[in-house]
Amino acid sequence: MKTIAIDGQLRERLGKGGARSSRRDGRIPAVLYGQGKSIHLTVDRKEFIRALQEAHGENVIFDVKVPGESAPLKSIAREVQHHPISRAAVHVDFQHIDMTKKIQLDVAVHLLGEPEGVRNYGGILEQPARELAILCLPTAIPASIDVDVSEMMVGDTLHVSEITPDNFEFIDDGSKVVAHVAAPTVEKAPVEGAAEGEAPAEGEAPAEGAEKPEEGASEEKKGEGEG
Repeated sequence: MKTIAIDGQLRERLGKGGARSSRRDGRIPAVLYGQGKSIHLTVDRKEFIRALQEAHGENVIFDVKVPGESAPLKSIAREVQHHPISRAAVHVDFQHIDMTKKIQLDVAVHLLGEPEGVRNYGGILEQPARELAILCLPTAIPASIDVDVSEMMVGDTLHVSEITPDNFEFIDDGSKVVAHVAAPTVEKAPVEGAAEGEAPAEGEAPAEGAEKPEEGASEEKKGEGEG
């Protein structure tokens, strides 16, 4: 489990004005809560982005250094809010954790191998669940949940209950689908010629033996609603 140190500064101005001011100064507004604490602070944008890049998408523990605290506060980034257009981080929620108590968090699922049903029978591998919720000690947070799907055939479905947890327990229901190998899509070939009984295109003569419309039938239909 990776631990990354990051410096925090206390926020003197709260609200939207204070948040905008912090962002102009190259810092991200944040709040650190949990274990009886609720601290408004900011972290350096570049330092935080560098930490996320170092994590490579894994859950990490942050040693958040806060003025006035005798030791860094071990925390996880519970939520990172992004700007809807630029996707830049605009706010972070840190949760201060007790390293001796289990926590709940989402962990990415990695499917390993190519299913036999895909490799040899043209099946399509689908992954409805990209993350799974687990409960574990902070020291046992897995980098990812790796699942071997190489033996799956067309029609096979992998559920949460079929995955053996390692030093953690699943919170998601056991019936939740993690992976499925669907049958290959078969396209129907176009039918040559007109279907039996199909009317000829405008200007074409009826096929031999086909009934001809009665003369005046069109006029009768046209005149039904008149008068």
